[in-house]
Amino acid sequence: MHRTDAGAVEISNLSIVFSQRIGKVQQRVAALENINLTIADGAFVSIVGPSGCGKSTLLRITGGLVAPSDGEVRLYGTQVLSPRVESAMVFQHHNLFPWRTTLRNVEFGLEMANVPSAERRERAKHYLDLVGLTSFADYYPHQLSGGMQQRVGLARALAVEPKILLMDEPFGALDAQTRFLLQEELSRIWVQDRKTVLFITHDIEEALFLADRVLVMSSRPGRFIEDINVPFDRPRSDHTRGLAQFGEMKEHIWQLLKPSAAGSELI
Repeated sequence: MHRTDAGAVEISNLSIVFSQRIGKVQQRVAALENINLTIADGAFVSIVGPSGCGKSTLLRITGGLVAPSDGEVRLYGTQVLSPRVESAMVFQHHNLFPWRTTLRNVEFGLEMANVPSAERRERAKHYLDLVGLTSFADYYPHQLSGGMQQRVGLARALAVEPKILLMDEPFGALDAQTRFLLQEELSRIWVQDRKTVLFITHDIEEALFLADRVLVMSSRPGRFIEDINVPFDRPRSDHTRGLAQFGEMKEHIWQLLKPSAAGSELI
């Protein structure tokens, strides 16, 4: 039974240490240290930080793909010990099956969940429509652009109807124009669907545009150094990016990260 006072995501006193060989010496490397975070049901939270700070590792721990060294993660009050049906992940690389059509790729998770064929077909069509790809249902991945392939990956995650969407730099491999368009698309879908989203990015502007709360991480070992509420109304658009307050917040986050961002991909 879920605790009624639980957040959608609760991360408590979480740390992870990896063993790493440097030359002939085996060393222990702290990737994350004393992470505490509660995310309310239906919230959109972004985590931004320099490359190598452990933000993707934190997402994988939340999704049950990696075990922490200390601490725990709970989804709706239940401890995460392995991947759970409450959550679905979207990665930077969509990993579509090249031998499946767009529609069949979206159906895949539903097949694994033994959803009857007629129901999974209807659900897959619904989510393809949601991401604007209805007319591409019979196309194969190689016939789609990178942005369209990423839309298919998003539709596939949404089709299993998770309560929590875990997104690991899903637009990081796209060109700037496509990235902006998909940010607006994701924002639109979130307003309509209101799933709980934990979104990892190294792009400050992307974090501010998408989320209602931005958590800033330090360099390794990753720790939260600031928790920022984002005040901009939805729906958001290019006008939002042009607001003076948007620019000021972007500069503030950059100044927080600048000491540890040398050599990273942070922009």
